[in-house]
Amino acid sequence: MLKQLYKFHLSAVFIGCLTVLFSVKSFAADWKPIKPTTGKKVTLEISGKKRSYWKLDQKKTVLIRITGPGELKIITRMELNGDRIEDVYSFITYIDGKKQPLIARATEYSSSVVNPKSDKVRIGKSRTIIYDVADGEHEYRFSLKRDSKNTVYIRPLASNHVVKEDISYVAYLPRSFPEEVRITVKEREYIYYRCSSESTVELEVIGPTRVKCISRLEFKHSMRGNKPYRMQVLEGSDLILTDFFNAEISGTAEYSQQADMILGTGDTFYIDVTSGKHRYMISTPDSDISVILRFYVPESDLGNEDAVISPEQYKLVRF
Repeated sequence: MLKQLYKFHLSAVFIGCLTVLFSVKSFAADWKPIKPTTGKKVTLEISGKKRSYWKLDQKKTVLIRITGPGELKIITRMELNGDRIEDVYSFITYIDGKKQPLIARATEYSSSVVNPKSDKVRIGKSRTIIYDVADGEHEYRFSLKRDSKNTVYIRPLASNHVVKEDISYVAYLPRSFPEEVRITVKEREYIYYRCSSESTVELEVIGPTRVKCISRLEFKHSMRGNKPYRMQVLEGSDLILTDFFNAEISGTAEYSQQADMILGTGDTFYIDVTSGKHRYMISTPDSDISVILRFYVPESDLGNEDAVISPEQYKLVRF
């Protein structure tokens, strides 16, 4: 396929997309630590400050009971084995007894984290996942795979459920992509970008910000029932995250033009972008499937750096 490459100044990441805005309610960023019902507590020192974590290994699980609606934030850190300076770990979540897809995270050694009771233990940088908690009482149980030799520390926090303000998002154009796909959802047209295990979508981002990514699996007519798939984000050769989804056929989304596939429901994952300029490569590691993607950034994060944009660059933004 002819690869379409729109060359932007690095600062142009936060431009042009000003024509499409939508607002969602956001929970306040005031997170409060919560104590699990079961689990072994471990105190870690993060940049000299003591923080409570709970330990996951082959023998230990962590059970959290929480009342919604709200959000549950789980901060995870891996204990690095041997002399490794980076590694990948995974854990399993059970929500109200129902097993969720495996969650995998990549990490690297953090010199600012110490276990005071075992200063020889080397611990990785934190990785975060946020769960939307439905109304009512719920149980979240976290465990490792039976054959896992890793040790993972988790720190649970809950939002205070206070609505602060509306957050306006702008649709965001990738730096490059293999193919553009137009779809229609409830009579409104959207542009997505196709990727596979052999072709990637490239984002160029100026942080700090958080990129919201919407993915949809493209079902072949021969597929039946739900279909699991994965999304991966790389920065250079570093694996930033792997997210797992269980796709279903969408009852509201369809291709704007006739196609030989069927669209899946939208799944959401986030890229937490630190300060500075970053380039991310997004794809699925699963062969024989394709996924379409759409991206958003908070309007409030536009203009993290000054950008000089030509009128032609504005014309490239089509939604």
